Amino acid sequence: MRLFTLRSALLCSALAFGLVACGAQAATETKHPAKSSKTTHTTKPSKAAPAKPVGQKVSMLSGKFVFTLPKDYVKGPMEEIDDKAKAAGVTGALYMNKPARRVVIITETPLPDGQKVTPNDAKTLDNIIAETLVQQQSSYKDFKKLGEKKIVRKGLGLRQLDASGSVDGGNVLSTTITAASGTRTAMVNVISLAKDAKAHTAVVKGVTGSK
Repeated sequence: MRLFTLRSALLCSALAFGLVACGAQAATETKHPAKSSKTTHTTKPSKAAPAKPVGQKVSMLSGKFVFTLPKDYVKGPMEEIDDKAKAAGVTGALYMNKPARRVVIITETPLPDGQKVTPNDAKTLDNIIAETLVQQQSSYKDFKKLGEKKIVRKGLGLRQLDASGSVDGGNVLSTTITAASGTRTAMVNVISLAKDAKAHTAVVKGVTGSK
């Protein structure tokens, strides 16, 4: 697991910086909208009911950890997972919503030394969260742990770590959800601008299955 955790922490910081930059740009564009010489024509609203958004399914740990992300999240590869990491069995993907205000990073990593654990191994999950906490403390400025939760979802144990911090003066929220089963661990990291706390919580609940 240590093969990839440092890269993951650095990636989180880089993405958080991107979120802050995009948020600032969006605010500027809203404050100073572009002028248009074209005449605006009012269009009557369609009577047809809007189509219900279809989420995209994410499956981890051989189907033991499954959740759905909103449709507007675009999936992309993680360049930080190099050939060495791939050869060691590390997999991952990056999901970003179109306004670029939130990212969801998912990774799966083999347990060290060929370990094999049950779907709710408290010691393994506690160790992962402890390592994650140390990494995030060094990755974010003004880091603050907001809370930690233990969740059991259909027999699979989850750990949730909520934190806040800043990147170049921009405030962000970071929630890490981790699970382990068999010989692999799964980690989901949701990073949002601090002002988007409500939407951040909604995505996290979608991942954990909490109400």
